[in-house]
Order: sequence, then structure tokens, then C-alpha cells
Amino acid sequence: MPINNGDFILVDYVLKVKDTGEVFDVTIENEAKAANAYSPDQSYEPRLVAVGQGWMLKGIDEALVGAEEGQEKEIDLAPEKAFGERDGTKVRIVPARELTKQGITPKPGARIEVGGQLATIRSVGSGRVTIDFNHPLAGKQLSAKIYVRKVVTEPAERIRELIHRRIRGIPKERFIISMVGNLVTIEMPEEAFTAEDIQFAKKGLAKEISKYFPDVATVQFVESHVLKQPAKPAPQPEAPAKETPAEGTEAKAPQ
Repeated sequence: MPINNGDFILVDYVLKVKDTGEVFDVTIENEAKAANAYSPDQSYEPRLVAVGQGWMLKGIDEALVGAEEGQEKEIDLAPEKAFGERDGTKVRIVPARELTKQGITPKPGARIEVGGQLATIRSVGSGRVTIDFNHPLAGKQLSAKIYVRKVVTEPAERIRELIHRRIRGIPKERFIISMVGNLVTIEMPEEAFTAEDIQFAKKGLAKEISKYFPDVATVQFVESHVLKQPAKPAPQPEAPAKETPAEGTEAKAPQ
């Protein structure tokens, strides 16, 4: 069936700058290696997308509507459907000392954070620094190859994929999910107890479940600490083997 806005799907993709062919985002390991874009710190697997919810670039979101499971699509994205046009008002010149006071050494091309916003240093000279708050790919034409791997319909599986989207590095099968009435219970595996930003992830999950499952009133996260392993039963002694007479030597009653 055709995909609609609001559907949960798993997709793989390869995103490139159209003019240069540079791969800047990819979910397929062999494609990343072929493009010299591989990073050992990244997990290469299909990504969850809630179609029409702004999880992907606008042009990709629009292209997914009407697609079907198993389909492959190639599209071009104009800047307005990707990272937007460049905005000259987002380029500023600041004294270099303002950055050095913040512990930033100005270098052309460096990505920095200023006032809670990411920016790129374009040039440094005469005690002044040109900072660009545009996205690095603003104004660029992009191309995208998209593979629709699966449409996720079963409610518990959708929640499992939401968990995996926020808590990486732990197999999603390790989370036990139950849905009874308006209660969702998520049993957390032990390795998730101290995962980085786990409280932030749980809060985000609760909000997403509330949004995509409006009938759910409560999300319960369960952490069980096993203090003692159950005792193993003592081995039972084996019964002595019963001797069986060899064939043809059975004892016979006297005649």
C-alpha cells in the first residue's frame, strides 16, 4: 500500500552534493566506504522516519508519500527543499578577541558554537573574524537515493523503533515492551541504566509516545536490578546401571 503522512517506515539513503558528488550523509556501510565517507563511530542501518513529521529534509519527506515498501527512489533537491537558500544577514564580522575570550582559536573553516548557534569561520584577518551562521549546505543542490526497507505498523514494534532511534548501541530486542489498555511498560536492559543522556532519552520517548499514540495515558520505564542469581538445583545422583544378559545367554528356569 502507498505510504501516507504519519506512517512509520525504515529507510536507507545516500545523500550527495549534486555538483561535486560528495556524500555527506549515508546509512549503508559499503556505500560509505566506496565514497570515502565511512566513520567507525557511526552505525550503518536503516533509519526510522515518521513521514511528514520533519525528520528528513522537506524534499525527501514529500517524495516518500505515495512510495511503497521495497521501492527505491532517486530525487534531486533544490535548496528550498533541502537546507534553504543562503542568507546574507547570517554572515557577521566580530572582533577576534570576542572568540578568544570564549576559548575559541579562530581558524578558517572551523565549526564553532556562538550564543548557542553553530557557525563556520569563513576568514580571519586584521583582528576580525567573519562568521557564517548559514548551514554549510545552504544554497546547494542535493541528490538523494532512498530505499524504503519496511513499513512499521505493529504498535509495539513502532515503540521499539522509537526507542532505538534515541538509544543507540543497545540491541533494540533487549527492550521488553508491553501495552495494556492505556499503559505502556518498557523494561530496560541493564546496559541502558547508565547510558549517556538516558534520562533525556526517556523524557523524549514519553513525549513521542504521547504524540503518536494518543490513547496512551502512562509510559512506565522499569529497571530491575538482579541482586542474586537463582540457586541452581543440586545434581541428582545417577541410578546404577542395570546389567542386561548378553544375547543368547538369558537365564532359563530349570526344566
